[in-house]
Amino acid sequence: MRYVFVVSLLVFLTRICVAQTTYAIKDTAYVKSVEQAFADLKRGNCQACLYAYEKAFTISRKSALSTLRAAVCAYQCKQVEQAKTYISKAVATDFWISEDVWEKRKEYPEFEVLRTSSLATDFQHYVDKQKIAEGRNPSLERELNQIFLADNRPRLRLDSIGRHYGFNSPQTKPLWEEIRQIDSINLIKVERIIQQYGYPGKRLVGEKQDITTWLVIQHSPLAIQEKYLPLLQKAAEQGELSKANVAMLVDRIRVFKSQKQLYGSQVQNGADGKPSGFFPIEDEVNVNKRRAEVGLPPLEDYARHFGFEYVPSKK
Repeated sequence: MRYVFVVSLLVFLTRICVAQTTYAIKDTAYVKSVEQAFADLKRGNCQACLYAYEKAFTISRKSALSTLRAAVCAYQCKQVEQAKTYISKAVATDFWISEDVWEKRKEYPEFEVLRTSSLATDFQHYVDKQKIAEGRNPSLERELNQIFLADNRPRLRLDSIGRHYGFNSPQTKPLWEEIRQIDSINLIKVERIIQQYGYPGKRLVGEKQDITTWLVIQHSPLAIQEKYLPLLQKAAEQGELSKANVAMLVDRIRVFKSQKQLYGSQVQNGADGKPSGFFPIEDEVNVNKRRAEVGLPPLEDYARHFGFEYVPSKK
C-alpha cells in the first residue's frame, strides 16, 4: 500500500511565561511601567501590578495583551468587575490577539486563572460580538475547530509512530482504521456546512479555520476531491483559502490518478515504509518556481522536513 503524506505542522510552545518583546508604543515610561507590571504579576503582587498597568494606560491603551494581564491582576485582587472591564477593553482593542493568547495555554499560563473562572463566559461573549460585527460566524468557527482537532489527533500519533516504525507497519494499523472512521464522519459534517454556507473561508470563519474544510476534502476519496476542487479553486481566487492548499489538492488528485504531480507536495515511502522521495513531478526543473507562485517553500526544504534530501532536476 502506498502512502501519500500530508504534513501537519503544529508548534507546541513550552515556555512558562512569555515576556513582552514588542510594545504598543516606544515611550520609555510606558515600557518601564509595563515591564514592572508584568514582573509584579509573576510575583503575585496584584495591587502593585494594577498600579503599574494603570500608569502605563495613562500613556497608551493600545495593547490587548497588557490589558488582559491587567484583568488577571484585578481578578487576583478580587476586583471582579474591574477584571471584566479590562477583558472587554482588551477584546475591543484587538479581538484576534486576545483570542490568540487566551487559547495558548502553555505560552500564556498567567491567564489560566481567568480561563477557569466565570469570566471565561464573558470573554467568549465579547469575542463573539466582535466577530459577528465583522461578518464572521463564531459558532461555525467552533464547530470547524472540533472537526480540525478530530482530524489531526490520530494523524499526529501516526506521524510519530510512522516515522519510527514505518507508515505501513503493524503498529500503525489501528490508527489507520481510526483515521478512516473519523474522516467519514468529518466529511458528512463539512458537506452539510458547504450546502449551507458554500466554502467557509477567511471572511466567515477566520484564518485559523479557513483550512478545515479543505483538510477534510484532502483526506477524502478521489471522487470527493474532484467534486469539490472547483469550489476550493474559486475560494482561493477570492482570497478565502490559500493557493498552497489548493496546490496540494491538485497534486493529490493527480497522484491518485497515476499522473505526475505539479507542485511536489506528495511524498512516497521507501521499502522500509518511511518517507523517501516524491511521487513523479511534471516539468520538475520548474517545480520550485510553481511552488513559489502559490506560496510553498522550495522542495529542498520540504524534503528535509520528511528526513530525506532532494536534488533538484537540471533538465
